[in-house]
Order: sequence, then structure tokens, then C-alpha cells
Amino acid sequence: MAMDRKEEARERIRGFVILWLSMFVIAGGLGMVVPILPVFVRDLGASGIWLGLSFSGFAIIQTPLTPIVGRFGDRLGRRKFIIAGLSIYILIGVALSLASTYQMVALLRMAMGLGASFMFPSALATIGILSPKSEEGKYMGLFMVSFTGGFGIGPLIGGVIKDTLGAESAFISMSIAASVALLAYIFLMPKEKAYGADENHDIPSLYEMLSNQTTISLFIFNLSFGIGLGAVMTFIAIFMTDKLMATATTVGLVIGSRPILSSILQPLLGKLADTMPRQRLVFSGGLMLALATSLIPSSDTVIVLLIFFLLLGLGESTALPASLAITTDLGTQYGHGTLMGFANAMLVFGLLVGSVGGSILASITTIEAVFRFTGFVTFAMTIVFLMTWKEPRVQSNVLQESN
Repeated sequence: MAMDRKEEARERIRGFVILWLSMFVIAGGLGMVVPILPVFVRDLGASGIWLGLSFSGFAIIQTPLTPIVGRFGDRLGRRKFIIAGLSIYILIGVALSLASTYQMVALLRMAMGLGASFMFPSALATIGILSPKSEEGKYMGLFMVSFTGGFGIGPLIGGVIKDTLGAESAFISMSIAASVALLAYIFLMPKEKAYGADENHDIPSLYEMLSNQTTISLFIFNLSFGIGLGAVMTFIAIFMTDKLMATATTVGLVIGSRPILSSILQPLLGKLADTMPRQRLVFSGGLMLALATSLIPSSDTVIVLLIFFLLLGLGESTALPASLAITTDLGTQYGHGTLMGFANAMLVFGLLVGSVGGSILASITTIEAVFRFTGFVTFAMTIVFLMTWKEPRVQSNVLQESN
């Protein structure tokens, strides 16, 4: 029995490492193209809501589908969904390189939501299962480095590729990255039973989960985070190109600074999420995100804007490991895939609201007004998160002792 436990522990570590590497590669591939898309579709003639859809169109598909996939993942296993998601990204990268109209790009961006709904909640739920009890914050912080690090390096690489070879080459690079991630996952990732992740057929009802006040508070934060991210990522490349006369490489460097800093800090701040009340970290991070977003319009140089993006990275790395640790705790009660699916759906819906809503606001006022208003909304929703917070019944032993 002792040998079985040692073997399972080794498989858990192996599974964590392989999934980390796979997600790092695909996040880098996605990071190459996401900052390019708004300027790319604008050059094709897009304006207004089409600009928003070029960034957040995937949310139209991902928002309703993610909770369903998460629920099925709890019952049927998550491996097949991750493989399907990576395969979809391979096809979309090739299709983007052939797109000749902004409507086609927007439709393909929407199709990315199918791949994301299959892959990301399934990956996060798997990490929730792999994480040792009372160390959820630490492991979630470490795993989020794969996303933030990939998204940090990706925009810089994508900007260089666009400046030297063109946007189409960046899209093909995304397909190559997805192919590498897919092969690594298929051939190196342990089967789910090897690390004790058998299908769970005894999952509480959705009504019970949605009646939990802690769950609602968590969803409020995810929604606010998504709104801020959607608005910033939709308009920052245009803001830098028009106001600061920045090149694609410079845009990629600034955008990448946020996740790069976050990837450095998240493992450290993730450990804090295992030793202090997690809602305080989420609240503090939310306030930093609100402040930095509202200050973006005051940037008159790239250096000043870079400072604000580093503040965004600090806020993100403070809040996200704690919020994901809360999600993991609740997932032990309601199903990891189910909880991750709904939490991710709220974040993605926020991306859609921030991006499309920001596009409408920008067409009426200015891009600068979008950043200021988004900062205010993030601040208000962060306050609501704290006011509605109720200590969860299911949480790690460390937190129970500290509270």
C-alpha cells in the first residue's frame, strides 16, 4: 500500500509538470496573436463592436459551454476535453492565417471559445485534484505561472514576428505551439486513474452550489476581473499605436510585462493564500487592478504605461492564486470541473462585457473614457465582493486554524 501511495505521488508530480509545460506552450501561442487581432481587424476595416469581437468574441461560445464541459468532465474525465481543445486551436491558427475579412476573423475568434471551454477549466480542475490538501494556493500559484508566463512571452514574440514576417506568420506560430502542447499532453501526461482522479458520479446539484454565498462572492470577483481584462486588452494596442506611436514589438513588450511579473510573484503570493484569509488577498488585488486601469489614460510615455501594467501584474498575482484556491476548496464539495467551469464562465462573460461594452462606450466617447470607467466598475465590484463574502464551510486545515 505504501508503494502504491508513493507511485501515486510520483504520478501526481509528473502530471503537474507535464500539464504545466503543455499549458505554458499553448498560452504562449495564444499570447502571440491576441494583442495583434484588434489592430489586424481594424486594418481590415473593422470598427465599433467588431473591434470588441476581435478580442472577446470567443466569450460568446465559451460562456455557456464552459460550465457544461466542466460538469461532464467531473463525470466522464477531463483528458479527452483537453485533447479536443488543443486540436481546435491548431485548426484555428491555420484558418486565421487565411482570413481576408474582419468578419471572418471575428467568427474564428468566436470559435476559439470552443477550444477554450474544452481545455482551460479541465486543466484547472485537474490541477485542483493534483494539489495536496492545505497547499491549494501554492500549487495554483505555481500552475498559473504557466498561463501568465506564456501570455507574457507570447505577445513579445508575436510582436517581433508581426513586425518582421507579418501577422499571418504569428497565426501559424500559434498552430505550431498548439501542436507541441498536444503531442506533449497525449504522450507524456499520466492517465487520470494513475493519480487518483476517477470519475465522480456523486456531485451535488447546481442549485445547491449556486445557493452558496461564498460561491456567489467568488463569481462576482471573476466577473469584475474579466471586465477589466476585456476592456484593457481590447483597446491597449490601439491606444499605444495611436497615442504613443508604438510598434507591435513595443506593444507586445508592455502587454507582456503584466503576466511576466505575475508569473514571478504568483508562486510567492500563492503560499500566502495558504496561510492568511484568502478574501483579503482577493480584495487587495482587486483594488490594485482598479487603480492601475483607471490610470492608463494618463500615460504620456511608454515607460509610464509600463509602470501601470506592472501594477496590474501585482494586483493580478495577489488576487488570482487566492481566488483559485477558494475555487479548489469549493470544488471538493461541488465538483472541481463544475466549479472551475462556472468560475471560468463568469470571467469569460466579464471579458465579453468589458470588450463589447467598451467598444460601444468608445464609439460614443473616447478610448480614455473606457479605461477610467472600467477602473471604477472594477473598484465597485471589488467592494461588493468583500461585502457579500461569507467564510466557506469547506476549506483547508491551515485556514481553519488561522481563522
